[in-house]
Amino acid sequence: MNLGEACVAEAMNIIAQVGLEGLSLREVARRLRVSHQAPYKHFASRDHLLAEVIRRCFRNFGDALRQSAAGNHTPEEAMRRIGEIYMEFARSRPLEYRLMFSTPWPDEANTPGFIENAQAAFNVLKERLRERYPSRSDYNIDLDAMFVWSAIHGIATVEQSDAMKHLSFDAEKQSAAIVHAMASIERSLG
Repeated sequence: MNLGEACVAEAMNIIAQVGLEGLSLREVARRLRVSHQAPYKHFASRDHLLAEVIRRCFRNFGDALRQSAAGNHTPEEAMRRIGEIYMEFARSRPLEYRLMFSTPWPDEANTPGFIENAQAAFNVLKERLRERYPSRSDYNIDLDAMFVWSAIHGIATVEQSDAMKHLSFDAEKQSAAIVHAMASIERSLG
């Protein structure tokens, strides 16, 4: 058994089952049936383990977003696909999505590997925007990326909230929401 990998996987299981409050290296060790000191060979603290879990969530998210460039898509289609892929990730991996965007990052998150993975996902969006709007300055691309990211993130967050249960949005309207948002974004950036 690769103990470091097993610790990360078990940390995700603990978070999914009992929440962040239940995550400790001692609990990870207990569940893996190893000595309570064994996880410390790979992670200096609970926060180091949590940072690694969140880093991997961002890596998975960035990998998913890179699919927006796969295939023979026009820049317009690639932009639409990034919204669809973003929403698909948020819907299919809600725990990872919440860990990335609703969990306070531990101080250990300020490491190069963590930051690079977090930035990589945002940079995919900036790449799609550069392809779509090649004459825009880097400054404007950054602002446009934040606008797009915020709009998509807002829809994903509302979908995951209890508020969605009380809105009159059936599954068809929910699916149409991101298409509508991306079309609205396209018009506003146009």
